[in-house]
This record gives sequence, structure tokens and C-alpha cells, in this order.
Amino acid sequence: MKKHKFAAMALLCICTVLLVSCGNSAETAADSASEEKSTAVSESQQEEKQPYEIIREKENETKQIAEDEEQQEQELKDALNKFEFYYTEFDGGDVLMGISPHCDKASDEGKSCILPVLYIYGPSVLPFLCIGFNYVGDEYLDMDAVEIDTDNYRYTYDSENFIQEVQKNTVEVNGSEEKASELALRLTTEDDIENLVDIIKSDKVQLTFAKYNTAKPEFVECEMPDEDKQAITDALNAYYLYLNASEKVRAKALAAISYTEIES
Repeated sequence: MKKHKFAAMALLCICTVLLVSCGNSAETAADSASEEKSTAVSESQQEEKQPYEIIREKENETKQIAEDEEQQEQELKDALNKFEFYYTEFDGGDVLMGISPHCDKASDEGKSCILPVLYIYGPSVLPFLCIGFNYVGDEYLDMDAVEIDTDNYRYTYDSENFIQEVQKNTVEVNGSEEKASELALRLTTEDDIENLVDIIKSDKVQLTFAKYNTAKPEFVECEMPDEDKQAITDALNAYYLYLNASEKVRAKALAAISYTEIES
């Protein structure tokens, strides 16, 4: 994933701040779907629960996230260290953008993917989680919709759900070949969180990147890369651990992470 793509993300993160200042947030977005969806969880799965699952379920047993601040700090540091962070300044503030290395791997191999992005504006501000839809192909698609098919559901996002216009870039695949890339970001709602959990739990996830707003529709179908599940899991863990931490714990964790500075 190249630096110019992060520059595009920097512009999008500023747009996120503007949306928040106008009263939009991950919990109150007006386009949040009203229909409740159940999460596809296999009864046979006996794996240890992820931190985001523990916090969401508000368990009060032995698996509960420790209230001890030192342990909270270490857990948050461990979660944030699974990201590559990029720092940028803009008029009125600055931001850290966290992106999973698993998404880099998919992009470098020329795979279209789901790209979770974690925006952190400081210890006193709640973090923001975005879903990125990253199309990679031989030619630009001018996509205006993305469909995600899990074991039980189909989730459809159109251009009205995106933060900003789709960003067009080029990516270098397999170290030499250039491919067209299109990126759209959506600020997550509570329903989107449920959708991401469903994606993680599903055995197979199909992605469709489409140009539907035309008499000659175009679309590209592909299976979601395996790396995406781990990237989404890491993003949810970091997001919920950050939400669950005190400002002091957040400050200590942020002071310890490394980042790359990019121009706004």
C-alpha cells in the first residue's frame, strides 16, 4: 500500500472530523439500518473469545477485561502494535491512522479487500472506526456500490454511505505490475459493527465491487482475502479496548507506539 494512498486517507480523515462536528458519529449515523441482524456463530466453535467480544458481552466472570490500569495499558499497547500508524496534521488538529499490515499484504498481491481504518485524535476523544472498500483491478471501475455476502446475509453499501467520493490511485502488484485501485470509506455505525462480526464468523465471504448507477452496469466479484478476517478482528479489538480504557491509559499507550508521518 503506497504513501499516496495514505495521503488520500488523510483527506478522508479530515472529512470524518467535519462529519463528527456536524453531529454524526459511529453511534448516531442517520443511515444506520433499523433491521436487527443475528450474528452467524457456529455452536461448534470453542475458540477463546477476542477482547472485543468480551467487552461487548460485558461479562462479569473470569474473562472480564481487567480493571487494573497497568494490565489495561499493556492490553491496549498489544492491540495497537498490531497496526501500522500514520500521523498527519490538518487545520485545527492532528490524527493517527491505524492500518493492519494484513491489508498491505492483500493489496501487494493485487487482491480487492475490506480495509478497516482506526482514527485516533487523542486520549480525550473517542476513536473512530471506518470500513474501507478497496477495489484493485486492471481498469478503473468507477464503483458506486459494494456488496458483501456472508454465510447468512448480504450487506449493500452505495455511494450515499461513503464519507467522500471514491478515491482513485494506482498500486504496484507483485513488486512491478501497476493496477488501478479505488478506495471508499464508511464511518461505522453500530449495525456495521454487527456486520463486521458476522463477516469474521462466516466461513466464506464474497465481495462485489460494482457500478450500478448506469444503464450498463459493471461489477467484479471476488472472494474476500483470508487476511481480511484478521485485520477486522485486530481493528475491533483495538477499537473496543481503546473505548474501555481511561484517558491516562490511552495517553500512555499512544506515547509508546511508533508511527510514520505523512504530509496532509
